[in-house]
Amino acid sequence: MIKVRNLHKSYGEHRLFNGIDLEIGPGEVVVLIGPSGSGKSTFLRCVNGLETFEQGEIDVDGIALHSLNRARPTRADSEAIRQVRLRVGMVFQQFNLFPHMTVLENIIEAPVQVLGKDRSRAVQDALAFLRRINLETKAHSRPGTLSGGEQQRVAIARALAMRPKAMLFDEPTASLDPETVGEVLSVIRDLVREEGMTTVISTHEMGFAREVADRVVVFDNGDIIESGTPEGIFTRPQQDRTKEFLRRILTKA
Repeated sequence: MIKVRNLHKSYGEHRLFNGIDLEIGPGEVVVLIGPSGSGKSTFLRCVNGLETFEQGEIDVDGIALHSLNRARPTRADSEAIRQVRLRVGMVFQQFNLFPHMTVLENIIEAPVQVLGKDRSRAVQDALAFLRRINLETKAHSRPGTLSGGEQQRVAIARALAMRPKAMLFDEPTASLDPETVGEVLSVIRDLVREEGMTTVISTHEMGFAREVADRVVVFDNGDIIESGTPEGIFTRPQQDRTKEFLRRILTKA
């Protein structure tokens, strides 16, 4: 479903990725772990066409994204990015909801404007998503009246409303109060189990990673240093840097 080959990415003189490779199969749940600043978020943003890269190729469901470090991407480049975003939903650390719209309006905006879905049908689908995340009573509320956990659940519903083939979650609980982390992780856990779609999650929640992942990929300083089953990574890590990261984050927890 997602193939990344020889990915190179720099910020000015700082080189982050120096030729990383990763393949993710249809329906696979891959969790990215590693220290802050190790490249997890940038990797997800490259996959979704939000970040340019200097070398390599990213293929998403047969749509190829090539290096785009040019001032004006070609029409073909822009169309490839559009097609990828139709196939891949993304949920960010910050909820990015439109504050002037109600919860319902936030969810139906893209299906109506981008997919051309009939508005009444889009509303029915949105209400169904809100029922799944126990927020149907908030349909006509503005995002600013919701808790952080509720806003993030709405952001997940908004992404799902586009009927993507894959979902990317970039530290979805990083901006939440500790007491609301569990409700968001529960929604993602149910989504993974019920939808069976390709899912890539960057997180520091190690218990959650161990529970939901088919495969855990460890990033460190722009490199993929280790990849394996949750059992293997969490009980028998092979790399010293993985062992140190897990020791520090699990001790902190």
